[in-house]
Amino acid sequence: MGNSQGTVRCEGISAASHPTAFPEHTKQVPLTPAMDKELGFSKYHNYEEKKGPFPPAFEFVNQLKIVEEQVNQTYDHNLALKMDINAAKKPVYSSNWERTVAYHHGLYLPETYQAAKTADDIHVAVAGFSEKVHADAPKDACKYLQIEEFRCLHTNQFEKQPQVAAKKCMKWYDELQKCQWDQAKFNSGITYIEGPQMRRRRPYIFYPDFKYA
Repeated sequence: MGNSQGTVRCEGISAASHPTAFPEHTKQVPLTPAMDKELGFSKYHNYEEKKGPFPPAFEFVNQLKIVEEQVNQTYDHNLALKMDINAAKKPVYSSNWERTVAYHHGLYLPETYQAAKTADDIHVAVAGFSEKVHADAPKDACKYLQIEEFRCLHTNQFEKQPQVAAKKCMKWYDELQKCQWDQAKFNSGITYIEGPQMRRRRPYIFYPDFKYA
């Protein structure tokens, strides 16, 4: 059985006739800067991507665009300006062994063809990794450097652009290696951190014992 009421027509429906259906019009809450500019609500101070450093009274100076500051400072917005955040098309190989050979020699990396991770994905990944590090080694002196290296790699999209992320996060990796080496020397008694009162009798492992030599 069909609908006996017929087709629903939307002609004549507006914010004035149905105010509850259009709260963005009745309460003057524009959804986008373009909508605000079209309806004249004046909720946005600037409709451009970047803004000047001076207040609205000196807008004529800001229009000269001598110095500009970006309006949208979110991670997802800035990432789209630097790289392609969409998933790339994977190459097609004639056989499985050809794809395996390309993968073995580093010519085919499946992770580089996926979509970029969002800010929420990075936050969840870093939070989960941080919990694992704190649970695994709560007294580790280098755990915070390890977490920051992990955060840096994900922020720079190490799966989609591994070469760029490796350059950006090399400092964290170097500091982590030095910290782990210093911690290993301190735990083994080769060196000390605070004062000569913690110095061992033997300066190094094979130092001769002159009392019995």
